[in-house]
Amino acid sequence: MRIKVLSGGRKSIELPLSDAELNFQMKRIGIEEIVPVCRLVEASEKDNPLCKFEGQTVKMDEVNFFAKRLDCLTEYERKVLYSYVTDYGVGTMQDLINLTFSMKGLSLITDFSDAEQVGKRLYLDEFIAIPEEEKQQTNFIKFAEKTFKESRVEVLPYGVFVEHGFEMQEVYNGKTFPEYFASDEIVAAIEVQNQAGDTEYLYLPTDICSMNKVKERLQIMDFWELEVTDIHNLRLPDILVPMPENIDCVEALTLFNETCQAVRHFDEVQMKQLAMVVEFTGFSSPTEVTSLAKLLGEFEVNPFVHNDEEYGKYMVEESGLFDVDELLLPHINYASFAADKRQGTLVTSGYVEDGFVGATRELSEYQQYNGEFADPLEIDESCYETFQLYSPLTAGLYEEGFEQGKLYRSDLTPYAKEIAETIEKEYCVGEEPRGLMHYFDRSPAVAAKVMSAQPKVEIVDGELYGVLECKISEPLTENDIEVLKEYWTGQMSDGWGEGFEQRPIDVEDGEIYVSFWNNGNFRSVMTEEELMGSQVQGMDMSC
Repeated sequence: MRIKVLSGGRKSIELPLSDAELNFQMKRIGIEEIVPVCRLVEASEKDNPLCKFEGQTVKMDEVNFFAKRLDCLTEYERKVLYSYVTDYGVGTMQDLINLTFSMKGLSLITDFSDAEQVGKRLYLDEFIAIPEEEKQQTNFIKFAEKTFKESRVEVLPYGVFVEHGFEMQEVYNGKTFPEYFASDEIVAAIEVQNQAGDTEYLYLPTDICSMNKVKERLQIMDFWELEVTDIHNLRLPDILVPMPENIDCVEALTLFNETCQAVRHFDEVQMKQLAMVVEFTGFSSPTEVTSLAKLLGEFEVNPFVHNDEEYGKYMVEESGLFDVDELLLPHINYASFAADKRQGTLVTSGYVEDGFVGATRELSEYQQYNGEFADPLEIDESCYETFQLYSPLTAGLYEEGFEQGKLYRSDLTPYAKEIAETIEKEYCVGEEPRGLMHYFDRSPAVAAKVMSAQPKVEIVDGELYGVLECKISEPLTENDIEVLKEYWTGQMSDGWGEGFEQRPIDVEDGEIYVSFWNNGNFRSVMTEEELMGSQVQGMDMSC
């Protein structure tokens, strides 16, 4: 559904959204709060119950949660919901959310041509389901007559609204949201409680934005103030689910979350294959499981064979890899063939309860990952220092679609504010909190040291430079810096910078298109020390 909201500016938003997407949209109209509040201007659909809240200040998290609930309702249930709101009215978003969980005992009848079907509709709305035996024994016409006689009935312009056995449930208490699985990509839900006993849920894979919202609703500052009381597993094989007491710190949650991120698109077959590989290797830590999940395609996994005899027969007769004369099949030693094949093509292999697993390299290589690429769910900014890389900027100036010339560092200084604001708008949902490090997959050593990397601009001695501002946990070696420079160069030329260069920036003189990439000049990326040294030596960095 589409709504219009207002704070510092007016914006149309299509709901539902993820927590990160919602807060990004809120930032674009000047709302920076973790739990955003703004005025609801308009709900686009005329039969949307949110129309009752137009002109009111609302908590956007509540509106978004309601939109998720609305998505799961049938067309009929939506009409019933709207009828209740129209006839009775609801005073708060809390009531509206609770109504989506309390539809039992509410009916809307629009067709009276078949009395039995009317009775079935009323019966289903009151009792949810009809067992076949009960269906055969029930006189639905009499049930309809009795229901209309004993219930509250309202004739509305679009049908007859019937309240029979309805009771509003307080599923949402106005403070913490109830458990609700709004996406097929949810792998597991972590149930957490604060010391007061209030319960909230983190749906994995999650991100720092959702974590911050949960902490805000539970009125705590840090994850250690919470207790993990349960893990509700939706899709993971049981062997991969940790015990709640093992998620005892934010680091443990971060690593388990990364595992869920790695398998979020797995189907049942891949999940079973991963479980078999985990059983075969004996690996159990989240980082090991994440490594196995990311490299699952390297393993040979066959759930249809459980010994060398079966494996050899499968390879010869069913795999399609061999063309063997049927007359020779009775004379083949399948077990010997399987043993030779395993030794010749696989580093290690064997059988688990559900079948065969073979690895193409040493298992120890899958234990070398320590979670360096995992996006953190909690950040202590005091633990990091700032490290910056600089690169010269260029731009094309356009007026009414025609290029007026090239702009260089000193020419761009008057436009620093406009460029900086455009960079802010280029934020991509999912990058928080690591920025461009979210996509970094090169050196684990660098990933472990560099928490985040954000593009910015900075005026240095009257000239405007592009900057990659990094938050680092420890000093970078010369090799680390070279890796980071190479990555930033790629982002400027083919990644983030390629898209940014195509974004027009309105300035007083027309439009400018700013390029962070400088004619393929890798050496134009400099540390602060190198930049200061180049200026002292009078190096020409204009192109």
